[in-house]
Amino acid sequence: MPRKILVADDEKAMLSLYSRLFSGTGYRLTLASSFAEAAELITKNSYDLLVTDLTFPDGVGTELVKIFNEKKAGARSLLVTGSNPEDRRLDLPSSSTYFEKPFKVDAFLAAVERALAV
Repeated sequence: MPRKILVADDEKAMLSLYSRLFSGTGYRLTLASSFAEAAELITKNSYDLLVTDLTFPDGVGTELVKIFNEKKAGARSLLVTGSNPEDRRLDLPSSSTYFEKPFKVDAFLAAVERALAV
């Protein structure tokens, strides 16, 4: 059964990038373009990994991580954000990994593999 990944980002270009990155990987990808949409998808479905942007017009990615962790024990997530030094001070659970945009594709995909191997 393919592993399921939820990707949440309000930038169409980033959603398109994630679609290309994960095409042919065998993962089942679901895309959300807002905080509200992602929160609803987390509540209604089951995912193996959450990849989320930090800032949305209607919320913050750290809250999505919190919702995801409450729904699924041992949940894994990747938080991706712009290069803002303040973002490095985020209080993320140990099950989350932080990436700055632009990220190195190989390092990002390796982090996905590690998160899904658990």
